[in-house]
Amino acid sequence: MEITEETIFKLITYSGAAKSDIFEAFRLCQDGKYEDAENLMESAKHNLLEAHNTQTSLIQQEAGGEQIIVRLLMVHAQDHLMTCILAKELMSNMMNMQKEINEIKSKIK
Repeated sequence: MEITEETIFKLITYSGAAKSDIFEAFRLCQDGKYEDAENLMESAKHNLLEAHNTQTSLIQQEAGGEQIIVRLLMVHAQDHLMTCILAKELMSNMMNMQKEINEIKSKIK
């Protein structure tokens, strides 16, 4: 079975949307807009879940015995997903640090 371009672009689209939300959430956090930042992180979480579900479906098909043909475009989509997952973890930690930095800055003023 060859993975359809529709499936591949689902992975890219959901991952890209999540990554955009994650980096915008960090910018909002820097500005002290924590609620807006958390809302964007929830949106990212939803998009990552959609991408993960798409990926899991492919894994289940292959585990069920279907021969999956992987093209370079699929590798690219997988790269988007994995870097987005890493970005989410890193940015979540950075947002926590940024909140502490903002708090310290507010005490200095």
